[in-house]
Amino acid sequence: MIKYLRNFYCVVRYEAKNLLYKAIFPLIIYLAPTLAYSEQKVFILGDSITHGFGLAVEDGLVNQLSNWFASEGLNITFINGGVSGDTTAGGLERLSWSLTDDVSALVVALGANDVLRGFPPELTRENLSAIIDIAENNKTPVLLVGTYAPGNYGEQYKLDFDAIFTDLVEEKRIAYIDSYFKPMIDDIKNGKDVSYLLQADGLHPNPAGVEVIVEYISPQILKFLRKEKITAMKSSLIRQVKCERTEFVFLQEIKFKWR
Repeated sequence: MIKYLRNFYCVVRYEAKNLLYKAIFPLIIYLAPTLAYSEQKVFILGDSITHGFGLAVEDGLVNQLSNWFASEGLNITFINGGVSGDTTAGGLERLSWSLTDDVSALVVALGANDVLRGFPPELTRENLSAIIDIAENNKTPVLLVGTYAPGNYGEQYKLDFDAIFTDLVEEKRIAYIDSYFKPMIDDIKNGKDVSYLLQADGLHPNPAGVEVIVEYISPQILKFLRKEKITAMKSSLIRQVKCERTEFVFLQEIKFKWR
């Protein structure tokens, strides 16, 4: 009697699960391709570093960044919005038509050319603030990449310019990466030679330099995207669907044996 009741309980239990699978499994199969391969687009608004000045396309920052994310199994498309020589003013002018509805997030990496042209720090701040406001009004999350001014224009200029980025991050409550070049800057402070990471002009990274930058910024960009829930797995959902199917078949076999 006890054995009969136990078998009856198992059959009822698995019958209920089977009914649930029959209802949900087709939906999972139907949605899996869409969910697993849904494309998330991140627009990088930048200058020559983003553009890939002096480099083959495959060696550029955006391509290496895309490869890093692909190696993590993440379906993220990075849009190269870099223009060599561009300033925050130029970035602001082209943002409205660059930030299309299918863009999930915006990375802003501008400011270095403002310094080279001697822009007043308050103008750079005003432009970056406007860029962030446009993105936020478009409900597009923003990650700001900082930059540092050299001492050519005096200590006060450097202090005012360097403070722009951290001040905006605090004011706007947005994500932040210190600088593309922070790993190299840290090495220089420690007395290391980084010339092997730069092109002949001593300003732009070569492919190895881009690799250093990508290894530094990629985990931080990933953290930002996860916080904003802007990541899509290429294969995990497919594996999950396969597991669901395997378990379904297994339950069917058990139910048949206990009848």
